[in-house]
Amino acid sequence: MISRNYEVLVVDPSPGALTAAALLAKGGLNVLVLDNEGAPPSASGFRFVRHRPPVVGFQRGPLLARALKALKFHPHELQSLRRSDPGLQVISGRHRVDLHSDADKRYAEFQREFPRDADAMQGLVERCLASATDFADALERAVDEAGQTGFLHNLGLARAGWNPPLPPDDVPTWGAYLDSSEISEGGKRFLRAILRPFCWLDVPEDLPLPVAGIHLAAAFDGGFADPGDEHAMLALLLRRVKAMRVDVLPERLVELTGNRRKVEAAIFEGKDEEMPVQFVITGGDPEHLLDLLPGNPRPYERVLSRLAPSHFRYSIFLGVRAEVVPPDLSEHAILLDDDCGIDDPGGCLLLSVTPAGSPLAPAGHRSLTLSTLLPYTDDGGLPDGLDAVAGRMLDRVKWLMPYLERHLEVLQVPTSTEVSEDEPIPLDPRPVAYTPAIPPGDDPVAAGLGVDLPHRNVFCAGPAAFPALGLGGEILAGRLVERLAAASLKKER
Repeated sequence: MISRNYEVLVVDPSPGALTAAALLAKGGLNVLVLDNEGAPPSASGFRFVRHRPPVVGFQRGPLLARALKALKFHPHELQSLRRSDPGLQVISGRHRVDLHSDADKRYAEFQREFPRDADAMQGLVERCLASATDFADALERAVDEAGQTGFLHNLGLARAGWNPPLPPDDVPTWGAYLDSSEISEGGKRFLRAILRPFCWLDVPEDLPLPVAGIHLAAAFDGGFADPGDEHAMLALLLRRVKAMRVDVLPERLVELTGNRRKVEAAIFEGKDEEMPVQFVITGGDPEHLLDLLPGNPRPYERVLSRLAPSHFRYSIFLGVRAEVVPPDLSEHAILLDDDCGIDDPGGCLLLSVTPAGSPLAPAGHRSLTLSTLLPYTDDGGLPDGLDAVAGRMLDRVKWLMPYLERHLEVLQVPTSTEVSEDEPIPLDPRPVAYTPAIPPGDDPVAAGLGVDLPHRNVFCAGPAAFPALGLGGEILAGRLVERLAAASLKKER
C-alpha cells in the first residue's frame, strides 16, 4: 500500500530501470517501484527461467561489469551468482562448441570443431573484442560527462543532454566482416548464432564490429544464474533497492497527469488522490505509457515510430528427471537446426537448464526453458501455428536428449496470453527485438529510443533504449537516467 509521496516512479522494472532506481535512491530521492511481474512461470512443482534474456557478462562484459562497479556492489553480494563451466555452449548436428572466456581454451575449441577455420575465427573474434573495449571505454566517458549543465539548460530552455560516441567511419558491420572473411559457411553460421539470442535488434548482422564485440565478450564470459531465483540480475537489483528502503509494490498505474512537457502526478487504481512525482522511468515497452500520459500524444507517437517492435520470445517449458540431462550440457546452450536458417522459427534456440539441486525444480529433477524469436504479424499481432513451432522446438530437445519422453514430467506449450487450468503459464507477447528507423551500422546508439521521451521528466531505461547494445545498453540507459535526472534537480535547486 502506498503510504507516502515519492519523487521517482519506476514502471515495469527492468535491470536498466532498477539501476536508475538504485542510483537515484542513493542520491537521496524517494523511489517507488511498481512490480506486477508476480511469481516465475510454474507448473507441477517446477519453476522456470524467463528468457528476457539470460544474464551474461557479469565479469568481463564490457558494459555490465562497469555498471556493477558504478553501483558499488560488494563481492559478497555477488556470491549467490554462479557460472557453470563452460558458461555457454553452441550445439548443432555437426558441432558442439564450449565457449570459454580464456582465449587459449576458446582457440582449442575452434581447432577441434573447425580445424580449417580456427585461425581465421580466432583472429576475427579477437579483433571484435579489442574494438569492443575501445568503444565501451568511449561510452563510459560519455556517460560520465552526461548531464553537465550548459547555458541554455541553466536558463530552463533545454533539458540536460547526452552526446553518445560513434564507432569509426571505417568500421564494417558484423555481417559484412563475416562475409568478407575466408571462414567456411559452417563457421560463419556458428559465429552468427552466438549473437542471435542476446541481441535486441531484428538483424544482428547490421551491428558495427565494436558493438558485435560487446555481445561476444558477454557471451564468452558465460551465463550466470542464481539457483534460487529465475532472473539473476533482476533479483540482485531488487535486493539492492529494497535494502536502500525503496518500496516495491504491486500497485497499478492508471493515469499520469500534467501538461505536454512534464508529468506532475500519478493516479493509481483504487486511489482517489494524485501522488506528485518528479520523474517517471519505464523499463518496459514505452508504448504502454502512451494512453496514460497527459497532453497531445502525437509527439510521443513520433518518437515511438523510430523503433518498431519486430519479434517476441516464444518459450516452452519442460520438467524432466535429472538423469535425462546430458552431464556435459551447460546450463545455457544455443541449439542450431542444420536444416533451416538461423532466423527461421526454431532455427536458433536458447536452452536454459536449472542447476542440480536448484529450488526451481523438485529434488532429482531439472527445469528446462527453451525459446526462440518469432516475428509479429504485419498488423503487430501474434502469429498462428505456435503448436507447430513448439513441435519443432521439442524435436530439437529430443534430438539432444534421446530418452526425453521416458523422463518427461511436465510439458507446457503456451498458446494464449490468458491463464487457464490446462495452461497455467501464459504466452509472453512483450517485444524483445526491434526494427530501428536509423540503421545501427550508421549509429548503433541512435538506433533506438534513447533515454529521453517527449515529456522532460519521463525516461526510457528498458530494452528499447539502446537495443543494439543488448542488456549492457539497458544498464547503460539506467545510469544515464540517473545522470540526467540529477542534472535537472541541480538546475531546479
